[in-house]
Amino acid sequence: MTRGDWLVVVTVIAAALLLAPQAGAIVAPYGGSVVLRGPEGVTTVTVMQSGRYVVPGRRGDVVFAVEEGLVSAVSAECPDQICVHSGAAAPGRPIICAPSGVSATMLPGRAEGLDAVSR
Repeated sequence: MTRGDWLVVVTVIAAALLLAPQAGAIVAPYGGSVVLRGPEGVTTVTVMQSGRYVVPGRRGDVVFAVEEGLVSAVSAECPDQICVHSGAAAPGRPIICAPSGVSATMLPGRAEGLDAVSR
């Protein structure tokens, strides 16, 4: 293998390692709630209640679907549809429709029992 081949292999491996945690967060269901923000206000819903939520935006409505502990944008009236193609929201990875001024942000769920004890 040439030096260029090794550079390509190392770059692909590094990219795979950096993207692997994000891919797992997108697929795994997550307990907690989701905050839907738009120009007209804020709505908080639990991710365990399946349904569709319409958030009015500056350039039209954005529709979010909550199913099986995940939330994703299913339709938007903006030109590029980036929010619709961005996949499911995850902690630290919100869905944002910038032209409409709408976002969906995941909040952590409540822990069951104690996670630590301090003296």
